[in-house]
Amino acid sequence: MTGPRRSEDEVANPLQERYAEVLLERIRSDQHPSITHMDMFESIAPPKQLVEYILYLLELIENEQNPSISTMRRVQGLIAGFGS
Repeated sequence: MTGPRRSEDEVANPLQERYAEVLLERIRSDQHPSITHMDMFESIAPPKQLVEYILYLLELIENEQNPSISTMRRVQGLIAGFGS
C-alpha cells in the first residue's frame, strides 16, 4: 500500500524554490552574473525569492559609482511588474 499521492503543485513548488535558490547562489557568487542565469531565475522564482533578488540588485546599484544601466533597467522592470 502506498501513501496518498502528492499533486504536481505540491511537488513542483519545493523543486521550483530549490532551483531558484541554486540560480540565486550562482548569481550572487559571480561579480558579473550571467544574463541567462538572471533570466532563468526571474522566470521561475517565487515572490519571496524575487524580492530577495531585487534587494540584492539594488545593493549592487547602490555600491557602484557607475552602476550598470542594464542592471538598473532590469530592476526597474522587475519593480514595475510587482503587484500586477
